[in-house]
Amino acid sequence: MTDTDEETSSNLEQMAEIGNYPTLDQAHEHGLVILAMRQPCMVTPAVTPGQYALHAEAAAAPEIARELDAYENEREITRPAAPLAGETFRHAPGWGVYGIWVLCLLTAFFWQQQDPWLVERAASSSIGLIGHREWWRPFTGLFLHADAPHLIGNLLSGLFFSTLVARSIGAWRAWALILTCGMTGNALTSALTWPASFTSIGASTAVFGALGILSGLGFSFVRRQRLQLPWAKTAAPLLAGIILLGWLGGGSESGNTDVLGHVFGFGSGLTAGIVIGTLSPANAGARV
Repeated sequence: MTDTDEETSSNLEQMAEIGNYPTLDQAHEHGLVILAMRQPCMVTPAVTPGQYALHAEAAAAPEIARELDAYENEREITRPAAPLAGETFRHAPGWGVYGIWVLCLLTAFFWQQQDPWLVERAASSSIGLIGHREWWRPFTGLFLHADAPHLIGNLLSGLFFSTLVARSIGAWRAWALILTCGMTGNALTSALTWPASFTSIGASTAVFGALGILSGLGFSFVRRQRLQLPWAKTAAPLLAGIILLGWLGGGSESGNTDVLGHVFGFGSGLTAGIVIGTLSPANAGARV
């Protein structure tokens, strides 16, 4: 036996075994806690093959045990709960409700072809809403579209975002909220552009409302974990939503894009998502 081995053996005789760990990293982690208490410790291979034993001074063992228990309890409180398999979302995507939405948009588009004056009577309009008190316009404007590509684009983007919202908070609740955010976006756009004449049609305001809801729910989920994350990671769902808003909702070369409607729809959805995720987390899906 070398002098080093004899010294190690002598030190171990004066120490108490604190615990056995299946990995060296776990033993070192608790060893750091002990060192933070200004107590000496030592990690050695345990009697059981493949495990590691953590030793500390016998006199300090009770205090160390209490500190390690407190450390583990704190970790349990702050550690985010891992979603169980199949519980990333708690709700169905709501294909039936989405099908009703598709049917309504197709019916309205067919109606437009038969009645050219329908857009003038039902489009979202600042003059119509504010000047003539035609309260239905922010809602009916969501169902009208300029042409087939406009309609198809909103159907596809709505398919993606709306089903994610439905899987997060439930289909009927999701669609009621999406339509409300779309109406709110149109109404705010009309109020801001008044007294100038501003008219818009299309479901994109509601689609961006759905995107805002997802961003708000995701932000609330991160905040609920109470983790000490950098601000960029905490705000990641918000930043992702804003990036998608700029990417998908920016102005087109034709200049016919209702950018204000997209922004106000997203903002309405973002507010709603944060409120729901904060006040009713149990109903906001396991994870967004």
